[in-house]
Amino acid sequence: MIKKLILKDAIGVWILIAISLCGGVIMNQIRPNPSPLVDSYPDALVHEQVGKSGHVSNPSISLQGDVSLDEMREISFSRAALILDARPEIFYRLGHIPGALSLPRDDFQNQYHTIQSVLEANREKVIVVYCADTDCHDSQMVGDALERLGYTHVRIFRGGWAAWEASHLPEEHD
Repeated sequence: MIKKLILKDAIGVWILIAISLCGGVIMNQIRPNPSPLVDSYPDALVHEQVGKSGHVSNPSISLQGDVSLDEMREISFSRAALILDARPEIFYRLGHIPGALSLPRDDFQNQYHTIQSVLEANREKVIVVYCADTDCHDSQMVGDALERLGYTHVRIFRGGWAAWEASHLPEEHD
């Protein structure tokens, strides 16, 4: 008798799980921007989002070298290049290099469309991308994505926000 009740309860739980799972998948698919059912690696996600933009990539373009802290300081002060912060938006808001625009790797497609007109108007200018520090690869992924979108003057500031902040250089907050 107890085994029959346990079996009935177990079957009921599995039926509820199956209904919930199916309902969740259906609701996700009818959303305007459905979440992927399988999580992509960060670099694959950026590549996928760039592909959706309709631009043709140019694999023959390579990054033109890293930017040192001294160069970054001069670029920021002179506004000689576009500066892009590849960190998540919340970190950008807490503090960023003066003049930098936010282009977070984790929301590349949406934020790219937000700043696309600025990027297009300055297509011939050098673009410097940075992220958190030397261990962060978001700047490289964003730089690669920009190259595939046809931007030919992309450089990386590998020291990133950590090097900038450690040097007690000016910062902006949003």
